[in-house]
Amino acid sequence: MCHMLIKQGVYNMKKTLSLIFALLLIVSLVGCSEKIAVNDDDMLDIITKELDLDVSVKRIGTIDLDEVTLVSYMTGNEYQAYTYGYAEFEKHKDNYKFIRTYSMMKRGMDLNSAMYNDSYLFIINNENCKSLWISFESGQEELISVDKIPFVYFLENALNSNFEYQFLDKNDEEI
Repeated sequence: MCHMLIKQGVYNMKKTLSLIFALLLIVSLVGCSEKIAVNDDDMLDIITKELDLDVSVKRIGTIDLDEVTLVSYMTGNEYQAYTYGYAEFEKHKDNYKFIRTYSMMKRGMDLNSAMYNDSYLFIINNENCKSLWISFESGQEELISVDKIPFVYFLENALNSNFEYQFLDKNDEEI
């Protein structure tokens, strides 16, 4: 009888230890799911791992907002079509927490746009594009010069007013 009680106690102890180990494993996996960056290189590494593609990823711009940082990127190389996107990182005191990546709408050859909350993001990587023209419903117009390729432009509070945009060449004609 004593032998059975000892055997039962050992069984219960193994069962309890197994349960504790499983809980610790679950807690550690949940804690490891956050992707934290300290600098631009870390952000690019996180984006590259998140995309899980077998192509190069290049950071092309950063938009620093109040509570988040948006990192725009392109994938591919001169021998294949580029794709464009951006990643959202939540700002913390001394690091950035990865939130997610977003794809962009293709508006022409290497001309892209995307909405972010109430704003609009443009990525231009077309050598023929010399400016971005934006016309607001109010009659206000903006002509943004594309001074380098790739070019990133962030239009804040864009969804509060209707607007149209065009990518223009050196003759101010739509591409």
